[in-house]
Amino acid sequence: MRCRYVREIYRNEESGYCVFLYQTEDNSVPLAARDSRSKDSGILFRAVGSSLPQTDAIEVELYGRWCKNKHGMQLAVEKFEQILPQTMEGIRGYLSSGMIKGIGPRTAELITERFGIRTFEVLEKEPDKLLQIKGITEKKLQAILFSYRESYALRDLTAYLKPYKITDRKIQKIYEEFGRDSLDTVKNRPFALCGISGFGFLTVDEIASANQCKLNDPMRIEGCIDYCMDQMMKEGHLYQEKEQFTDMVYRQLNEGFSSEVVMEREVSTVIYQMTQEGHLVVEQGAVYPACNYRNEKETAEIIAQILVDDKQEAVEEKELDRLITEAQKELGILLSQKQREAVRMVFLNLLSIISGGPGTGKTTVEKVLLYVYHKTGGRNALLMAPTGRASRRMAESTGDSSACTMHNGLGLSGDVEDFEPELRDLEADFIILDEQSMVDMRLAAVFYRHIHKGTRIVLVGDVNQLPSVGPGNVFRELVHCGVVPITVLDMVFRQGQNSRIASNAHLMQENSAMLEYGTDFVFLPAASDKEASEIVRRIYLKAVAQEGIENVQILTPYRKRGAVSVNALNELLREKINPEEAGKTQMRAGGKIFRTGDKIIQNKNKDGISNGDMGFIREIYLDEDGMEKAELEFSDGRIVEYGTEEMEMIEHSYATTIHKSQGSEYPIVIIPWIPMFYKMLKRNILYTGITRAQVQVYIVGSRRSIVQAVHSPQAVNRNTRLGERVIQRFYQLKSSKRQDVEYEQIAMNF
Repeated sequence: MRCRYVREIYRNEESGYCVFLYQTEDNSVPLAARDSRSKDSGILFRAVGSSLPQTDAIEVELYGRWCKNKHGMQLAVEKFEQILPQTMEGIRGYLSSGMIKGIGPRTAELITERFGIRTFEVLEKEPDKLLQIKGITEKKLQAILFSYRESYALRDLTAYLKPYKITDRKIQKIYEEFGRDSLDTVKNRPFALCGISGFGFLTVDEIASANQCKLNDPMRIEGCIDYCMDQMMKEGHLYQEKEQFTDMVYRQLNEGFSSEVVMEREVSTVIYQMTQEGHLVVEQGAVYPACNYRNEKETAEIIAQILVDDKQEAVEEKELDRLITEAQKELGILLSQKQREAVRMVFLNLLSIISGGPGTGKTTVEKVLLYVYHKTGGRNALLMAPTGRASRRMAESTGDSSACTMHNGLGLSGDVEDFEPELRDLEADFIILDEQSMVDMRLAAVFYRHIHKGTRIVLVGDVNQLPSVGPGNVFRELVHCGVVPITVLDMVFRQGQNSRIASNAHLMQENSAMLEYGTDFVFLPAASDKEASEIVRRIYLKAVAQEGIENVQILTPYRKRGAVSVNALNELLREKINPEEAGKTQMRAGGKIFRTGDKIIQNKNKDGISNGDMGFIREIYLDEDGMEKAELEFSDGRIVEYGTEEMEMIEHSYATTIHKSQGSEYPIVIIPWIPMFYKMLKRNILYTGITRAQVQVYIVGSRRSIVQAVHSPQAVNRNTRLGERVIQRFYQLKSSKRQDVEYEQIAMNF
């Protein structure tokens, strides 16, 4: 249907979805779809779609079907074509509409006066003739041509991809990657899109099928292999058994077809080719992405080497005992026997582990370690943690203000870690790493590659917490491999001996669901997610009113599912805590609306602000150039200014996920725990949630769900061979070293 844009009714900036009003002379528009303001001069109707044309300078041809919903009958647009004007007036209007950068009303008039209805032909075939126009220089001509060709290439690409529900942002990524060859690439080499962030195999496979690509094309098989590897890594695995992995790829490639379109032999052939090209590694029946294999193998090698290195730097045991006694007196603390053992272990070994649950005195041990280190002449200690919040807690609790994130210490920027040579080596000779259960294989590999020989390393963490978000289970593997010296702290200090939070955490690890309830550990029954949402709302508002918003946090397993998910609770509570009011400024970014006063959380590492840092929006305003800005204050007092682009890294944080809360502590924690969360009803998830609380925990939901979580398997079954590799390499090196010593002794005797 040929028509012309009239006005915007609704538009979502993030997804590109929009509802526009158009005008047409086509009488085929159903009566029910016609706007009441339609007149003889034209019929008005609503069209819905993604990134529809929004200029009245040209006519467009819309293709789609009429659909009825609560807003009435509308045209659901499946594709569209822009129709270039053929009259002098139309051409002049199009050129001056702003669609082509570098051409304003006056220049548009000069161009049309000179070239008339041949204007578009000149732009396409003889663009140098535009240099005859006053004001158009060579540089300006290039800008005009770039804009003109870009708008058409982008328009054609958008029109082609919209049926596949691809957002404007992703389409822009394609154009940035392939330029004016984008459409040709999409049609003829669609699996090249898999190399662009955000494009999964399933979407690309749909595009490829529409272009009648061969279903057993090696590029399709390779794309599916990469997709299956990504899925495997999202589940935390570093590798997959070859037979299982081949079957996984085979089933994915043939899914939805009535007969076999790809043979298992063809999958195996492409896997072999990818190993020959270095993309995959197959070892002992396991298929690794090459980066995972390298990270695991090299990390195991470095750790094993540290473990067999001579301990020339070890402090004499008698002197060590004296310093531990002195530290207790100077710091005003009394160590338990296990804590003393932990300190002794650290200074008798180059690599050691201190593990323990909440409140078991890990921080106290860290203080003593620093005291002893400095008393023995040490001047180059480094405290690190995987998140900004954890590193700041380290700084506050130990008094060492230099504590930093592992990313900052290593010089890693953002969330993308390419491990370039310019990453910083760690010059420290004594490093304490906290919250090690959060460290994945990739970050661990970067760390161990950038330490110096002889550096004393202490790994501190709680092995019962959730594992890292990224693939691998580094801390657990090192704890259980049996060759890294370890002290397990099991006496509770932080919440007090009578704390139900601590005692219940201990009961859960003993596989006991006989939890104790009281004023500091409260259970409130809820029969549904709707009822749970209402209870959570009531508790939260009351607790915030009494204790302050900074001291209360809702932690939930799911981001999107149900009425007590992160998204649903944030939307509900923001309107209660910080409603829209006259004079209160707000801005739209990333499909969300932010207001002055909103509680927020950062979701990506950027310029010293860490993924997971919380704070508040203090002000929203227009800068000197009329651009929207927000002033954010994070919990440690840091103040930053963000534009709309940076605000896409921000979310509301009245509620957040339990995974996101790792490394944090809050006085009061509220946890919805209901049957519909069945996939997440795991012991380590609930354990991590309740151990974030310092004073009080509320669990809202079902006792049966709590019992289910407590009795779920504790071990996280992730495919990793780090512990196995450390053990194997450790004994190889130890045996080799013993032989070298024996040979040297024989030589000396001789």
